[in-house]
Amino acid sequence: MSTPSLSARSAPGVCLTPSFQIMLRPALLSAAAVALATGIVAQSNTVVGLDGRLEILDNITYWGRRGAAYPGGEVGMSMRNTMCNPGSVSIPWYAQMAENHPKFGFLITRLSNDRMVQISDRSYCKHAFTSASTSGACGPCNGIGGNQMGVTCSDTYSAGNNGSRNNLGPADEINPWLGTWNHTGSYFDQGDPNVGAPGNIDGAQSPINVGSDPVKNRVTIKESDLAVPGASFFYGIQLIHEGESLANRWDNIKSRGMTASWNGSTWSVANSAVGEAFGSILQHWPGATVNMVSNGSDDGRFYVASKATSLGGGMFHYEYAIHNVDNSRGGASLRVPIDAASVASNFTFRDIDTNPLNDWTAARVGNEIVFTAPGSNPQNWNTIFNFGFDANFAPGNAFVSIDEARVGPGTLFVTVGAKAPSGATYAQASPIGTGCGGSTCTTSFYELFTTTGLDLANTSFTLTYNSGTYTLGTGTGSWIAPAGTSLPAGDEVTHTVALPFALPYPGGTTNTLYVCSNGYVSAASNPTVYNPSAAVLLGGSPRWAGLWHDFNPSANTLKADVNASRAVISFAAVPNYNTTGTATFQYQFYPNGTVHVIYQAVSLAGNAYLVGWSPGAANDPGGIDVSSSLGAGLQFCSGPTPNMALATTDRPVLGTTIDFDTTNIPAGSVLGLSVLSPTEYSPGLDLGIIGMPTCTLYAGLDIITGFATPGSSATVGWAVPNDNTLSGVAAAVQTITLTPGINAFGAAASNALQLLIGAN
Repeated sequence: MSTPSLSARSAPGVCLTPSFQIMLRPALLSAAAVALATGIVAQSNTVVGLDGRLEILDNITYWGRRGAAYPGGEVGMSMRNTMCNPGSVSIPWYAQMAENHPKFGFLITRLSNDRMVQISDRSYCKHAFTSASTSGACGPCNGIGGNQMGVTCSDTYSAGNNGSRNNLGPADEINPWLGTWNHTGSYFDQGDPNVGAPGNIDGAQSPINVGSDPVKNRVTIKESDLAVPGASFFYGIQLIHEGESLANRWDNIKSRGMTASWNGSTWSVANSAVGEAFGSILQHWPGATVNMVSNGSDDGRFYVASKATSLGGGMFHYEYAIHNVDNSRGGASLRVPIDAASVASNFTFRDIDTNPLNDWTAARVGNEIVFTAPGSNPQNWNTIFNFGFDANFAPGNAFVSIDEARVGPGTLFVTVGAKAPSGATYAQASPIGTGCGGSTCTTSFYELFTTTGLDLANTSFTLTYNSGTYTLGTGTGSWIAPAGTSLPAGDEVTHTVALPFALPYPGGTTNTLYVCSNGYVSAASNPTVYNPSAAVLLGGSPRWAGLWHDFNPSANTLKADVNASRAVISFAAVPNYNTTGTATFQYQFYPNGTVHVIYQAVSLAGNAYLVGWSPGAANDPGGIDVSSSLGAGLQFCSGPTPNMALATTDRPVLGTTIDFDTTNIPAGSVLGLSVLSPTEYSPGLDLGIIGMPTCTLYAGLDIITGFATPGSSATVGWAVPNDNTLSGVAAAVQTITLTPGINAFGAAASNALQLLIGAN
């Protein structure tokens, strides 16, 4: 590719000459030296060998709403966690009112408008009360349980358990760094409502009565924060217990993606395709730089995520998200260095309440932008605060400072690396916009029935597998008398059934069926959920929902009959939960991938019913009328075709060569074009007007280079000029393919990359 000639464009007061002097005051260097010196000393209450690990985070659960009509109310949620003990000593697990037991904090965030914000309140924390101590990810349990978790043992706290208000207490009662909690005068001592003196300070458990409120004390979110089109959501959990060293805490915090949808009367929540990850939830903010600092061995950690985005004309927006993970003294100010020649404006701040009277203030003080907390609103642990401003200076690698809010052990402030309008420009490449050229198709189906609308009794349907896809049609199977192994009775349980053959299904194969007591069968483990939900069906692991409902199988009502030629799972007069009536239906799985679902008598009672199939991580196709779709048949696809995408793992550092990788190039493309320009169109030019619907142009057509498209991907290199006057210059790059027949114009486009040329 030819080397472009880009001229630097200077905005008033902007110096494009690289400055390699990072602005660190002597005090900052002194603080860093103190932190290094104290870091080799253990925290005050370290127990050697104590180590807890979050093994599983799952099953985000909606409990109900309160307040004004949608979207003016609040919702309550909880989540499941499993932890295990990879350490060398048992973990104390004494139930309240004893003080030494694990505590769990919860957090939910939203990513929208390129900003990661906390939308949950500073939730009450779970106080664990006993360890079941079973074998799990840490290994075979040594059998020690109860008030201790033995070495290599595991324990699960379900979403119901973590949502039980008898064991949820305020976060501000816990010292997150030491893991300590004082039971005397605590929420549990005071009771709810407060029992008054002397019972509220006698150290004994008092009654907790939250009435009929389904939200109180649970993870609480405003509906207006969930009802944001196009947003992504994430939930996280944090494990805290006495005496665990900082070195062992890397696996004490975990997060994953979730979905949330309102159906007109209630919320449905489920896991998204974003899986579990250790570390701060801020890692899910694309393009952000995330760094961590602790106050030596004296106090806990802040994670700081920073991102700088070109606004054009030499202007940049700086955005910071700070996650106080376990710093007990809290944050009182954020100080960001700024070049002496730069001008800052448009300051923004966001905390987790809606009270404008306690917002942090912002001002330039010398060569720093300083955000300052009022005394009533420091940043305490298990919160994320957001800060932003615009500046006419390109981002460099710098150090920001967080002043501690309260007196205590350790230094008065901590410093951590972040992007700032100071120092030598730091090269960066950030994706913007979306590509086109892909297609959507239906991979799933479902129908949600009330207790009066089910029309499938004494009928059947068949899913015929062919070339990686299903066709839904009229049933071709015959009822097989229930036989084989009786799966154990019980409510809210999942049984594994081994197959003597590999069962193919759209997206994979399995040798194991996971049979849920609530009427569905999965190809991989799914949470046991009694309340049928389209969002959960679409977002979980591959699942056949012959009749998903709240059932409570009694003895001999759930049977698995398996041989080399087929597997039959029968729900034979399985009772509805806590009401009258039963249902009889059957799954038949065959080695060629065919699945028959056959119904006999169904007596409707209790909650709703859902029928359907999903390979997981699927878009919502909308509900269908299953019975009326069977005659003509309904063809599904193996999956949507992704849009063309442009990415790079390199940064545009002066004097280097970077690669632009285009993937998902549409079949039949005859030529590719790489477009590079100092002009970026924001939000982009709609190319539908020339016959390229859903396509957008983000880069000016200044420099165009052709490349071959023999397959679905291609790489184009660009030699970044070794010219210091280009440091701080922004550019955009995008790829276009000539693809006859894909649309009226015969072309498709990728997303774009926003480039900031830098000296390092």
